Amino acid sequence: RYPLSTTVMDGKYVNGFQASFKDLFFVGLNDAGKLVGGKFFDKSSLDRLQPQFGATFVPVLLQNGQKSVIPAKWKVSPKRAPRTVIGNYKDDQLLIIVVDGYNEGGSSGATLEELQGRMYKLGIVDAYNLDGGGSSSLIVNNRVVNNPSDGSLRPVPTHFLFYK
Repeated sequence: RYPLSTTVMDGKYVNGFQASFKDLFFVGLNDAGKLVGGKFFDKSSLDRLQPQFGATFVPVLLQNGQKSVIPAKWKVSPKRAPRTVIGNYKDDQLLIIVVDGYNEGGSSGATLEELQGRMYKLGIVDAYNLDGGGSSSLIVNNRVVNNPSDGSLRPVPTHFLFYK
């Protein structure tokens, strides 16, 4: 597996910068540990935010406290699924939600609209869908604390790690 598009690790572009296109956006944390994200059409716009790490995903759920339009194809394919989303409150505290589901066929988990609504009600300012399906895993203190739909951890090209 390879990163989808723009990926930053240790403040450096892994495979160069690729401008946002279609529904893709970049999300990560800057050098102050604050969530940064959105669509970036030139490298200098993203560089100004000083990302230390991050990757490209789809779609944006909230920006500046307002619900973003979820592209039609992401509402139906799959409709319900295991999901991972990240958002920030106005004081820059992060909220990460990992939703379990037993498959990617649409019969369990959550819809992006449900997660968007939940994060909006919780007062999240910016929220981004990170990934779903078998990639939705949460590990705390070296222990998997959710039930990945693949039955075990899936190899992924990018992931978010948080340390004290």
